[in-house]
Amino acid sequence: MRMDVFRWLPGACGSLGPALIPPAHIAVLWYFWQNYSRFVDKRFCSCSCWDTVFKGTYESGIASYKHMYFNATQNTMKMWLLIVVGVIALYECTKHLVQLLLQCKITELISTSVVLHLANVENQVTARKTLSIVGIALLHILASGVDQFISNVFRGEGYPHQVVRDLGFMIPDVMHLLLPLWLLRQTRLESFSTRPFYRDRNLRRDVVLMFFVVTVLFTICSFL
Repeated sequence: MRMDVFRWLPGACGSLGPALIPPAHIAVLWYFWQNYSRFVDKRFCSCSCWDTVFKGTYESGIASYKHMYFNATQNTMKMWLLIVVGVIALYECTKHLVQLLLQCKITELISTSVVLHLANVENQVTARKTLSIVGIALLHILASGVDQFISNVFRGEGYPHQVVRDLGFMIPDVMHLLLPLWLLRQTRLESFSTRPFYRDRNLRRDVVLMFFVVTVLFTICSFL
């Protein structure tokens, strides 16, 4: 019975992500935006910007109301490819994490949200791996803070849906900043207990390099 669970549970959990996350995302947006949204009367709506290519001879001219439609353009193809890659990646990552959880190969469940590679205890935790995560998180925090987070959240200038959106972006970035540092500290403490006179002479250089890269990328983002 346990082996049967091992077979179908990872795939089922992987399928739930692509199936539930987009509707949940839209539901949250609708909850905070419903007072600002426009009423749509389906009887008098039309899709005058729809090229009707994928319908062929079944429908031409200005179409009536559609819940969803797409035009046959290069941008549509690019968006479709990104969606397919994202759905497959989300499915495979979730499936892999559930498999690791069932096999008891996860360091701690909270660490799985930090990085997929470090979720497996067989992978070594190094300063460069953790600092790469910290650097990206720090860049996101700086960019979002300068952009909208401070004004919308701390100064109270944003609408409720903007505050929720900014918090939704900021909280994962803060976790990506703190959890890798905690994991690196725990690893260094364990290493110090076995090798008390060992010093990682590359750590300071890696930290300086991380701040340099973050500074350069943040400067570039400021001009975009």
